[in-house]
Amino acid sequence: NELLYGLRLQEDAQILNGDGVGENLLGILNTTGVQDYSWSSGAAGDTKADAIRRAATLAFLAYYEPTGVVLHPNDWEDIELTKDSQGQYLVAVSVAMGGEPKLWRIPIVETPAIAEGTALVGAFGTGAQLYDREQASIRISEQHSDFFVRNAIVVLAEQRLALAVKRPEAFVKINFDTAPA
Repeated sequence: NELLYGLRLQEDAQILNGDGVGENLLGILNTTGVQDYSWSSGAAGDTKADAIRRAATLAFLAYYEPTGVVLHPNDWEDIELTKDSQGQYLVAVSVAMGGEPKLWRIPIVETPAIAEGTALVGAFGTGAQLYDREQASIRISEQHSDFFVRNAIVVLAEQRLALAVKRPEAFVKINFDTAPA
């Protein structure tokens, strides 16, 4: 279970940040043609939530309806804890059983696989496709060198997949650089 969990975390990191070198996927954030939006270029007083809405508009203007926002947990926390002048929270996420975190009607995915200060808005089902050639597998072997004699084993967890970002303009990378003045 721990190996499979670690493999899923690595898969998230590759889908988002892979550099395409060697056996690495070319992640969405490193794909040429992905749109950029800097928080500092927004209107004075814009919050991180405003930056996400403005990035969603860029995806809409490219004729792609955003289906998700990927955020680092610290950035999502900043958004959820933003208050108005009366101390009221601006974003209310249902804590009821099965409540799905959304912002501007778009589902939120929290993952430490994306760098803090970066977010990704996009039409994930339309803009990219993940080809899962082989489901995750775990293999155990003691048939290497002197492993049998030393009572040692090797455990390998692997998965074979490919990522095709067919419509990079369907994605907008947000840089939460500095709040606009």
